[in-house]
Amino acid sequence: VTPVIENINVNKNDYLILCSDGLYNMVSSEEIENILSSKIKDYEKCKLLLETAIKNGGKDNVTLILIKF
Repeated sequence: VTPVIENINVNKNDYLILCSDGLYNMVSSEEIENILSSKIKDYEKCKLLLETAIKNGGKDNVTLILIKF
């Protein structure tokens, strides 16, 4: 059973990632944090997350939506 989050607190410039297991199984939390805190444009962050998942073995499809508040 997948947990449902009803309320979350966000601040300006926070990110929310909706992704498949092809991303979260292949990219560590540390790698994600480093990418999201980098000084590149948001669409480049998405591309880098995808490329990192593939580089790390990419055993499944990789799908992601990056939302910036």
